[in-house]
Parts: sequence; C-alpha cells; structure tokens
Amino acid sequence: MRRIAPIALLCAACGGTPPPEPPDPTLARQTRTAMLAWQQDRPAQAAELFREALRRAYARDDLEAIADLAASLAAAELRLGNAEAARDTAAAARAEVNRRGGTMPAELPLAEAAARWRLGDAAGARALTAAITAGEAAARARFIEGLIAADAGDGVALAAARSALPSTEVPDLLADRLELDGRAALLAGAAAAARSALLRAAGHRQEARDYPGMARALALAGGAAAREGRIAEAADLALRAGRSAAVNGDARAAREWLDQAVRLARQAGSADVLAAAEAEQRRLAAR
Repeated sequence: MRRIAPIALLCAACGGTPPPEPPDPTLARQTRTAMLAWQQDRPAQAAELFREALRRAYARDDLEAIADLAASLAAAELRLGNAEAARDTAAAARAEVNRRGGTMPAELPLAEAAARWRLGDAAGARALTAAITAGEAAARARFIEGLIAADAGDGVALAAARSALPSTEVPDLLADRLELDGRAALLAGAAAAARSALLRAAGHRQEARDYPGMARALALAGGAAAREGRIAEAADLALRAGRSAAVNGDARAAREWLDQAVRLARQAGSADVLAAAEAEQRRLAAR
C-alpha cells in the first residue's frame, strides 16, 4: 500500500508550511481508517473499509490506488476465509492494471495466487507466483509453490520451494519454512517430525498474529498426531484449529476442523474435547 502523508501535523503550532492535501482527502481518510482497522486485527471492518476506499478509487479512476486497495481488500477477504471474493477482487484489478499498462504491485497477483490455491486452482496459482521474483513477495510466492507441491505429493518441487525461502528469524517467514518442513515430513511418512515442525510453525504464526495460518498449522499438526496414533492429542489440536477459525470468521474451515475434532474425540474417548467441540459447532450453526 502506498504511503499517504498525514493531512495535519500540528503545523500551526510549529509555524511551518502545511503539507499538501492529498489528491483526494476522502480516499486518503478511508485508506487510513481501513489500515488502522487491519492493524488492530479487525479484518471484517477492514474489509468493508477497504471496499469503500476501492469504490472511491474506481470513481476517481486512480489506477495506482485501485491496485493497492484491491490487494489490501483481497488480503482482508482471505483473512476472513472468503477466497472467492479475494480472487475476484484481485483478478479484476490485475486485469485493469494490465489493460492500462500500469505498474503491477507484487502483492496483487500474490493475493490472487493465495486465493486460487485455497480454491484448488493450483495451475492458476502457479502461473501467478512464477512471475513474482523479487522482494518479500517472492518469498511468499515460493511458499505458495511449496503448498501446491505438498498438495500434489511432489517432494522434489516442495524441497525446491523450501530451499528458495530466505533464512530469517522474522516470525511469519520462519513459520513458512517450518510449515513446509512439516509438510515435507508428512510426505516422507515422518509423522513425529511433522508434528514438531508444525507446532513450532503455529507458535510463530501466533507471534506474527497470523491466526488463520496458526489454525492451519494446528490442524496439520493434528493430522500428524493422528498418524502417530496420538488420537486424543489430534482431537485437541483439531478443536483448537476449528475454534480459532470460527472466531476469525472462516466458517468453512471451522466446520471441517470441528467435525474432525468430534470424530477424533469420540474415537479417543475424550469427553471434554467432545463437549467443547460440539459446543463450538452449535455456536457456529447459530451465527
């Protein structure tokens, strides 16, 4: 998202020249408000505010703002589990930028690629990530390619994607590496190693406040625990993943993981996990 200078900097008090007004103060205000909601972990409000700002950008015919705001809106929609809306938002803006010969922010095809992966369109996602080769967006593109490879059971492509990730202690990028490590271990049949890596990934996702990613890692760790025969632990991990997804507004993922929690809890005879999972299911159904 491009930086928009604050409109007021107490210039009267300091006696300096007031900063110039942005080209559209309403658009600038809408964008700032949306970003604030996003930074405060209010994705539903952020999505609505980004949507309003994007409508303003289209009304203004501001191509740069359209591209930036569409990428932000798509990210918010992904956070809410609405992959179809994220794909459509990003694809429409990407087509606009291409048609008009504008500068494409890497975050726009990246958001569309993430949405397409979630929707099962591996080929569409891969076509988009292949063109992202620089900056932090490139690292996230390689992560998506690793997810695609893991889904396809392609250990060679998964290893290539993993090796392309930067060596860093930044929590979300470190979590990407650990998640691919966990998925590679699952492909290799090393369930214990997979569970360990995925639980560490979940911890770093939590640190980065990437709660959807945290829930996904917990669910994968639960699958690894089930392969080890640790059924009670698997049920608990599925419950935690489903509950987090439900709170974050991703009803589809929440239903899937809570259903797993109920099934596994019954298998393990874990009455407390079963009761908690069924209570979460009732809350979800009541929404």
